Amino acid sequence: MSEENKAVSGADGRVVRRRGLRCQVCTGCGLCPGVTGDSAANRPGKLHVLAEDALQGEALPITDWRVEDFCGHAAAGNGSERNSPCGHTAAGNGSERNSLYRRLAVADVGTTTIAMLLFDRDGTVSDRVVALNPQAVYGADVLSRISAAADANQARDMRRQVTGVLEQGLSRFRRRILDGESLTLAAAANTTMKYLLTGRDTSELGCAPFRAAYLWETDVEIAGTPAFLFPGLSAFVGGDITAGMLACGMDKWEEITLLVDLGTNGEIVLGNRKGRIACATAAGPAFEGGANRGIWGADMIRLLAVLRREGLLDETGLLAKRYFKTGIRVGNVCVTQQAVRAVQLAKAAIAAGIETLLKKYGIVSGQVERVVLAGGFGYYLQPEAAAQIGLLPGALAKKAVAGGNTALSGGLLAGREILGAEQGRQRLLERLHSLAEGTECVNLAEEPEFGMRYVERMNLVTE
Repeated sequence: MSEENKAVSGADGRVVRRRGLRCQVCTGCGLCPGVTGDSAANRPGKLHVLAEDALQGEALPITDWRVEDFCGHAAAGNGSERNSPCGHTAAGNGSERNSLYRRLAVADVGTTTIAMLLFDRDGTVSDRVVALNPQAVYGADVLSRISAAADANQARDMRRQVTGVLEQGLSRFRRRILDGESLTLAAAANTTMKYLLTGRDTSELGCAPFRAAYLWETDVEIAGTPAFLFPGLSAFVGGDITAGMLACGMDKWEEITLLVDLGTNGEIVLGNRKGRIACATAAGPAFEGGANRGIWGADMIRLLAVLRREGLLDETGLLAKRYFKTGIRVGNVCVTQQAVRAVQLAKAAIAAGIETLLKKYGIVSGQVERVVLAGGFGYYLQPEAAAQIGLLPGALAKKAVAGGNTALSGGLLAGREILGAEQGRQRLLERLHSLAEGTECVNLAEEPEFGMRYVERMNLVTE
């Protein structure tokens, strides 16, 4: 049995990280129900330790929280007020007539993590489920999954795995709703996960010209539950990014926004309501705890910045000679040379992707007005540490805000449209079509300067 699947017994509040287990709540999903109090107190260096029930996907109460939406308005509450994860009020608009017996569930089907939320009629989060994506046995990234899916039996197994997680979550949610209430699901996934979920042939996603024929397959049924799947933009920029753009209002605002999803696929979107440009960087699992066992991605970035300042790590990523073979022990974990290299590869991909989009959009980093870091890694990332190792240019790091799980936030907005009014679904589709048509997807493999930028950004230096 793998370490990730071990069951650890213990009373609520018991420390489990010492057992080598990763947090299955804040690792990748971006919506950590274990974070309490002021979010700054839970940044790297003060990581929240989760009890056994959190590792099993149970809900932990959010006793006090404050979230900024992307319009700059604050939404505060005690966990029971009617605010969405993005800070938008979830009730109102005269929708009670149509949604009286319909409850909304939203899901983010990620390459590494699957996160689900159940909302009450007033927009309050009433339950949540978070699990590692069991498809990881076939590879950590989408290219590995595409390759594995070439075998029909493995493709069927991967579909069974992801639908199984969603079915378990929906079954749990049904036990939480009242008799006579029905459930509707709004789900966001990258294009590969969407293909595997719906049983489509993924071979077209893995070879040139990387076409995706089923981007707009939006209506499916999962475990007897009607589900809306966000449309994707391309073979490598999926519905989770469409949902993120919706959550950030990138089609509504003049401010030039940079949305960076610091997950396995490393998608980036730059632009405003007049037009946007997007890419995927294939960062891999390094930012989600895959680089060094026992150290989550955001802590790893902070640690590398400290090692650079202390002279224990040079700008090329080489550990000091006395630590090259053994690694540097920090507490109960050991930072190895291999782990440093894994982070360098991931951070170089993100940094080179950002630089490429800035060049193609015709601006410099100082002209970007908002930087939204999506996902669990982005929530805990210290922007100054990211700048010190060259993950983000300094001008962008100063403007960076944690967006949390923008895919789930977008799912909430979409679900409210679908359930809220008779023409809501049509309005939603029209808006999503407009978002897609106004967003150019860039294949970085076809960008002649990307390879050079990728190599240049490998060094751990401030940009």
